[in-house]
Amino acid sequence: MLSDEKSPEEALANKEMALEIHQALHKLPQPYREVFWMRTFGELSFKEIGRILGKTESWARVTYHRARLMIKEGVCE
Repeated sequence: MLSDEKSPEEALANKEMALEIHQALHKLPQPYREVFWMRTFGELSFKEIGRILGKTESWARVTYHRARLMIKEGVCE
């Protein structure tokens, strides 16, 4: 299980958790999956993500944080 202290990104460093997180990421609906991927693996800013997707920086930030919660809940189940 993912501890309350670790974010999904930090848990990716743990190889055992990485598979579970990737599986949870795969199950995320769009646009959450894309935003999480762009932010975590693409290392894009929220401003850049918003620009790419034709949305605001705030929308990208909220979408990313919702994706993190969905992943964390999926891994903890």
